[in-house]
Amino acid sequence: MFEKLFEVFSRREKASSIVEVKPLTKEFRNRVLLLLRDKLQYDFTPFLSELHQQAAYLYGKFGLSGSTAHSSPADDLVNFFLTCPDENCLDLIELIFRSNLRGISWPDNPLIPTINQFFSIDALPYHLTNYSIEEYETMLYGSPATGVRIVEYPQIIRKDSELVHQNAMEPALRLLKAPIFKNANEEYLKALEDHRKGDYRDCLTKCGSAFESVMKVLCEKNSLPFKPTDTASTLLRTLLANGQLDQFWEQPLMLIATLRNRLSSSHGAGTQEKRIPEHVATYAVNSTASAMLLLCSAFK
Repeated sequence: MFEKLFEVFSRREKASSIVEVKPLTKEFRNRVLLLLRDKLQYDFTPFLSELHQQAAYLYGKFGLSGSTAHSSPADDLVNFFLTCPDENCLDLIELIFRSNLRGISWPDNPLIPTINQFFSIDALPYHLTNYSIEEYETMLYGSPATGVRIVEYPQIIRKDSELVHQNAMEPALRLLKAPIFKNANEEYLKALEDHRKGDYRDCLTKCGSAFESVMKVLCEKNSLPFKPTDTASTLLRTLLANGQLDQFWEQPLMLIATLRNRLSSSHGAGTQEKRIPEHVATYAVNSTASAMLLLCSAFK
């Protein structure tokens, strides 16, 4: 019941005074509830009651909205969703997809692209990721079978540039949904979290790790020799020597690893504290997305 319950937006996001974010609109909140009502139909009220139970555990409160002591769990949930701080509203949207609630299917849930459309309609700087799944070997009625399980639940991430998001970030997140990129997906999502929290040194570390993980997958997928301990430069040279990309790509692509080696938390700072400006971390997450897309397109 409590699996992933507390890994929600408000606990990943720490309020930052540096970036001012456009608030959620009343219309956005209304549209999400209308969507759930129309999708779930007769299951809508029981669904709200079940979601209320999850939220009550999350926030440690019997009543969520504080509007009335006599409202039903469903009404209390609706009132809370419409009036709560933005981060709590985003929490509830994430909880919808990770609590095994009735009417919520996976991995291809039609609610996810619709909610993302609602974000875009009101120019809200958020994106809801999809489920990340993997296949595994199991037994069914005494015979070998292949099962499917969730490795990453949908998360709401910040998108600071619509153009970059549409052309690099969103395609990269779709790409990393593939089971073979499980580790890279986890590392890149953590890089995005670090960026939003202002942990820019850790962000550079995770970007470099995600980039390395993708290159190792591509080497293995294309039967190219490599060692698990190979550095990013070694992996990149192996790929460039055995693909269609020209050698001049080595220097711009290696910049991701250079940022990690020179500026990230993967190496000690010594006596001088390293302060990474936000624009450097933003460049890292965007260039990492573009680099992963480029290499994966070249080594399909």
